[in-house]
Amino acid sequence: MTTDSVNVTTRAIEIRDLVKSFGPTRALRDVNLTVLQGECHALLGRNGAGKSTLIAILTGLVHADSGIISVLGESSDEAEQRQAAIACVYQKSTLVEELSVAENIALGAYPETRFGSVDWKSINATAERLLDEWGHRELAGRLVATLEPIEKKIVEICRALSRGPRILLLDEPTAGLDSGGVEKLFRQVESLKRAGVTVIYVSHHLEEIFEICDRVTVLRDGRDVLDKATSELTMHSLVAAMTGSGGTTTGERALNTSSSIRADLPPRLEVSGITVESRVSDVSFDVKVGECVGITGLDGAGHVQLGQVVAGHVVPGSGKLRHNGAALPIGKPLAAIKAGIGFVPEDRHHNGYVPQMSIEENATLTILHRIRNKVGLVDGRVRRSRFNELSTSWSIACSGPTQSVEELSGGNQQKVVLARALASDPDTVVVINPTAGVDVTAKESIYESLRSLTREGRSVLVVSSDDADLAACDRVLVMYRGSIAAELDQGYAEDELVRSIQGATA
Repeated sequence: MTTDSVNVTTRAIEIRDLVKSFGPTRALRDVNLTVLQGECHALLGRNGAGKSTLIAILTGLVHADSGIISVLGESSDEAEQRQAAIACVYQKSTLVEELSVAENIALGAYPETRFGSVDWKSINATAERLLDEWGHRELAGRLVATLEPIEKKIVEICRALSRGPRILLLDEPTAGLDSGGVEKLFRQVESLKRAGVTVIYVSHHLEEIFEICDRVTVLRDGRDVLDKATSELTMHSLVAAMTGSGGTTTGERALNTSSSIRADLPPRLEVSGITVESRVSDVSFDVKVGECVGITGLDGAGHVQLGQVVAGHVVPGSGKLRHNGAALPIGKPLAAIKAGIGFVPEDRHHNGYVPQMSIEENATLTILHRIRNKVGLVDGRVRRSRFNELSTSWSIACSGPTQSVEELSGGNQQKVVLARALASDPDTVVVINPTAGVDVTAKESIYESLRSLTREGRSVLVVSSDDADLAACDRVLVMYRGSIAAELDQGYAEDELVRSIQGATA
């Protein structure tokens, strides 16, 4: 990484030998990064590469263990100094939907009149001025809840810029945007650069990097492994830097090594011509008895919606589903459960469990129709017996069946959600992000449970962007812009997976 020839006064950010550990885990290992003023600099890396930790340090949320950070030519050891110069727009919205756009832009820094009251005139004027640069002055008085995704992104950027930072960090800025929204965002990034604002651009969508970024830094395993001008790179060289695989396959980390697939049996799940408007386009595949199939892709690729269609939670515009040789009802979750489909949703906190209910109540929600007595009430003894079986099968660590699910660790909460999906004894289980937000020990326990399902002859559909989850699969379907771009058998090379996710075939 030779940057010594660059004039120090042109450097927006200079990082040298940055180190950060969390317990025994070394998140950053002597990381170096140079970002020039007025450029758009991409920060890339796979999950776990260290990007989030580096962002957290730059924005003052986390302190480094050692290393030097210089911002705009001045040493910046204090988080407060960096926060004044750097603003961040995160992938997940931080807007308050019940407030107006102007209120959100000024949030946390409301100006006051000389009488000590909130200066609403100033708040609205500032919002209109910032929004006018995007051609959306009229949004100032609207509630955030009424905005389109691109409008919300504009508001977040305006809020960040309202503090007058010279460096703007964009974390997955195009997530949730359509092509028109992406083009508008790119035009504004170019405008910000012309105004002298430095942009650090974090994205998994590599094609965007070649369109908008001047330079690229790649992190891998907590180290900076590449720093080059975008014009010197290709999709292949970027993927190689991110994976460092050199063609290594997933064989050593494959989890489902004792597959019970019977090739002579008909498919258990058949998906034919499924289309979801603006998300999924004419997708077909099948899952055999005892097979674990993974579906993956970048945010917005359509893999999550496809899993939700199979479970009956999303109604497609067209297409058919068959399960165990019979037509599977479309858009009817209860009918899917009765037809033998188990489902683990994408986010357990929002739709995975009911916080007010106990562990056993949550775990048996899918079988209430089976455990009622003659007068229609839930038979407590039957429910307790079924829960005990599920608790043992999934190794749920709890003080007892009546404990609140909210009191459990993330890993055990996820196990409760998985147990609920299996309570109805389904033949096929659709699992979205099975190990999201759980620790290493819980992950291994969940993987072992998924392996046991296929050994029992059940079929499993794993929808995830986590490589470790995909390693549990017999084959992986890669989605790109709503279509299946590749089908990879177990033992695929890691760089082959990354290229397919990016839509690159060579």
